[in-house]
Amino acid sequence: MRIFATRDYALSRLPFGARLFYSLFLVMVFLGLLTCLGFAFAKSGFASAALADYYRGDDSGAGAKPFVELLETAHFHLFSMPIFFLVLGHIFFLSSLGERTKLVVILAAFVALLAEIVLPWLIVYHSRAWVWLEHPTRLVLLGTFAIFIGVPLREMWWTGSDEADE
Repeated sequence: MRIFATRDYALSRLPFGARLFYSLFLVMVFLGLLTCLGFAFAKSGFASAALADYYRGDDSGAGAKPFVELLETAHFHLFSMPIFFLVLGHIFFLSSLGERTKLVVILAAFVALLAEIVLPWLIVYHSRAWVWLEHPTRLVLLGTFAIFIGVPLREMWWTGSDEADE
């Protein structure tokens, strides 16, 4: 833990075992993100109209998502997503990117996480017009999590990692 407390800390200088451990975690999270994408598009489709129908029901008489289902999804996301956000953000903050860049990425991820939880409620209980924000939200979420994963992996394995192996 002392390595994290120094100002000259670098992910590339972590011992091999720590880099391997973080990398395996990041790979698993990446695979989890791919399954999230699969679920999202398999359940609700790619088109905005299909998304709106998924949440609000369609003209065939299928009703909107029930309150309990929205609550269950929000509950699951509110307990699981902050853990990934915390761990990924922590590893990301140990990267050599500038502080301002890190803050922008962290805030963008937070806003996208919040929107991912709130948008279904807005679509069902306010207006199907909110559906236009679903795809941009998913893209920002995917993009920021890809940065959370890619930047540390790059720094651990392709930026001066030779000196860490000595």
